[in-house]
Amino acid sequence: MQLKNYIYKDLNELKLYIDNKIIPQEKSDILIQLFSTVYEKDKIKSIIKVIKEQLPNCKIVGSSSSKNVCINNEKVNKKIVISFSIFQKSFIRTKYIENLSISNSIKLSQEFIKDDSKVLILFNSDAKNNIESFLEAISYNLKNSVLVGGNSTTTFDYEQAFIIEDQKIYKNGIVLVAIDSKDLFVSNTFTFNWSKVGKEMTITKSNKNRVYEIDNMPVLKLYKKYFGDKLSLNLNESLISFPLVKTVLGVDIARSIIKVEDDNSFTYAGNLNEGDKVRFAIGNLDEVYDDSVQLQNQLASKPVEAIYFYSCKKRDHFLSNKLDVELNAISQVASSIGIFTQGEFFQIGKKLTHMNITTTAITLSENDILRKFSSCPIKSKKYSSLTALINLVNTVQNELDENLNYLNQYKNAIDKHTIVSKTNKKGLITEVNSKFCEISGYSKEELIGKSHNIIRHPEASKDIFRKMWKTIQKKEVFQGTIKNMSKNKKPYFVDTVIKPILDKKGNIIEYLGLRHDITAFVNQKIQLKAEVKTVKYPFLAIVKIEDFEILKDFYEEEIIHQIEDKFSFEILDFFPLNSGYKKFYSLGDGEYAFLKELENFNPDIIEHEILLLKKFQINVKRGTLQFDKFEFDISVVLSISTDKKRSYAEAKQGLKQLYRTKKDFIYAQGLTSNLSEIAKSNIETIKMIKTAIQNNKIISYYQPIYNNKTKKIEKYESLVRIISDDEKVISPFFFIDIAKKGRYYKQITSIVIDNSFLAMKQLNMDVTINISIIDIEDEMIRNKIFAKLNECKTLASKVTFELLEDENIKDFSIVKEFIKKVKELNGNIAIDDFGSGYSNFERLLDFEPTILKIDGSLIKNILKDSFSRNIVEAMIVFAKKEGLKTVAEFVSSKEIFDLVNELNIDYSQGFYIDKPKALEDIL
Repeated sequence: MQLKNYIYKDLNELKLYIDNKIIPQEKSDILIQLFSTVYEKDKIKSIIKVIKEQLPNCKIVGSSSSKNVCINNEKVNKKIVISFSIFQKSFIRTKYIENLSISNSIKLSQEFIKDDSKVLILFNSDAKNNIESFLEAISYNLKNSVLVGGNSTTTFDYEQAFIIEDQKIYKNGIVLVAIDSKDLFVSNTFTFNWSKVGKEMTITKSNKNRVYEIDNMPVLKLYKKYFGDKLSLNLNESLISFPLVKTVLGVDIARSIIKVEDDNSFTYAGNLNEGDKVRFAIGNLDEVYDDSVQLQNQLASKPVEAIYFYSCKKRDHFLSNKLDVELNAISQVASSIGIFTQGEFFQIGKKLTHMNITTTAITLSENDILRKFSSCPIKSKKYSSLTALINLVNTVQNELDENLNYLNQYKNAIDKHTIVSKTNKKGLITEVNSKFCEISGYSKEELIGKSHNIIRHPEASKDIFRKMWKTIQKKEVFQGTIKNMSKNKKPYFVDTVIKPILDKKGNIIEYLGLRHDITAFVNQKIQLKAEVKTVKYPFLAIVKIEDFEILKDFYEEEIIHQIEDKFSFEILDFFPLNSGYKKFYSLGDGEYAFLKELENFNPDIIEHEILLLKKFQINVKRGTLQFDKFEFDISVVLSISTDKKRSYAEAKQGLKQLYRTKKDFIYAQGLTSNLSEIAKSNIETIKMIKTAIQNNKIISYYQPIYNNKTKKIEKYESLVRIISDDEKVISPFFFIDIAKKGRYYKQITSIVIDNSFLAMKQLNMDVTINISIIDIEDEMIRNKIFAKLNECKTLASKVTFELLEDENIKDFSIVKEFIKKVKELNGNIAIDDFGSGYSNFERLLDFEPTILKIDGSLIKNILKDSFSRNIVEAMIVFAKKEGLKTVAEFVSSKEIFDLVNELNIDYSQGFYIDKPKALEDIL
């Protein structure tokens, strides 16, 4: 491509220039940009007419410019400049748009921007147009294009800017140019030369580009605060030197003042929205040369045959002759054309921004050759007092900001969770926070100037207050529990810390009181004990933050309170969906309780509740409590009891047992009456397991899985059972956890695998086998599974391993390698109980299953609980998109079965289909 610039003199010379210089080559497209600093309508129309007569296929656009038009390093004043861009491998399209509504802008972007559009040039006729909304609307469909341009402007404010498209001149709307090409190299950059100074501020009241308040202060008052009462409101004298700067995607965007309104609000050349963070900036003339060298290097770092640039008119005014350095730097790289605008458009990634006081530039080239150019000579770096001053101010401000940031975070954390008051040396209240007002029932106005006697409970001991005053007057910290009384005469208890605040000389200037409401801890323990007595079949679980006593040694009391409060706030979220746990009791010292009334003490019901609590325990361990300045990984230990008379004492005794044994879960039934009975029971269970293994009494029951499409039973799930000496069938709930702690668990898993592969052969149907993370991490079990799949290659595709999430994964690489190997051997992977905990989608990504078994608690409630149904429907949609088969567990009735089919779930499993049976009963 070529870029040729012509300064207009008369029509005849223009014709000769076109004949001699602008010789269209075969298949070439010509973009003509006409720029003028004066509005001479008839002259411009005559020029356009001549151009179209001689170059009928060319595309013409144009814009007014402020004061000068730049041809290479030359500023052209009060003349018309015609720029010819001749493309060999690119194609030009232009469009005039009057309606800048968002809907029209989106439609325009969809219709006008093509896949091979490399450059978009935008000239906006009026800076008051809602151009930022237009930019935001078209940014969603930029594809591979880069947008440049600016707001057209004039030398004098009383003149109206204009734009040109084809043979028409407009004083409203915009002109858009598209350069389409597969071979055009494009790169954009910008230079600023203003340095941010001072603290970060917030726009607190604004309407688009009109700002009323910054940091809740009238904007004029704020400027005078920082720049003095003698600050001139003349835009060209003082305010231009101090624009506001906000940061967008890491890039500083200036907003210069274009008008001081009658109400002393400021209108800026670009929107400033409420909540935007801004800082002042100061123009640094000392840095222009270095920034120009940097700009030149950026322009030359990519192939370049032509440069279009757009510079702010206020930048021209401020930099004055210094701008020549910038123009020289640009012109030394390639032929260039530039205008002065009332705001420039720049693209940061896929986001279009409206800039001020910048020079933005775009390079174009139809070949990939890097150009050689005469670079700016290197100058010795002179000491700049302004640069040093800016650095000094910003360094001090950064230190203040950092300290203020820490203080604000501490204050916010304290205010959010703590009851705070301050008093003078006489004990009269000078400040309270909202928490204080909330718990006391008094307004701030009722409390200020009073002593804390206003909330003292009549039963509170006078001795504790004598001790308090004696302690704090010695400049020491007081700690204690105080009983207070609210305005409506209700008592409440607070854990109190009072700290004397000292001046630099060590004199007391005031007292700071920090309190936590512990009324709930005091009362809830009593409530819990009373409520247990009213429940016929109680199921009580007491949870304790693991190693809580150690935490109190390592952390300050305030942090401990924050951890307890945060966990209390989130505790119920850790339960699986539809668990039925909607209330908890805070017992203090990191302890919490859950109470549920069961239908009866059937072992299956108890087993279900235990599984819910274990999932809760896993979710807690995987969660993280997030605070302003830190995060805290937490885990809990669990003690449960179903003893009506002694359930609270049993559960508490269970916690002590957990502490002694360093374990994290206990069924504390009968612990207080006879702890030896538990040990005896465990021994009996181990003996039963051992005997069952020796006598081949470890068996598998098989529950059918029904294909809802073919209407046939197509697979079975293998479920472990023990046949006791008295021929009773024992559920794994009563032995599997004990087996895991002993040495027989591995043997049980091995037997189940053998049983399942044998059943698969005899039934000639698919079989699913439950395996835990412990199984996978055991090398012997892994090798046995691989050997079985290798031995039975014809049956390998019929076996599915359901992954059970009931332990922590010690080495996830082993699990991933196991899954990979099983799939290589044509086995299948399923996720069990999908939808029961936080980590399901994480597991889905890690395990890459082929089957999802929807958690039974969701299916069980699907008829009466719309929330469960919505979740199941979402899972089905997700599974279908991912190509995964779905299985509904707990299908216990025809109504549930019909709904499961209606929801297009692939398989059904449950008592409605059939209960688990021994293999011989199926055959």
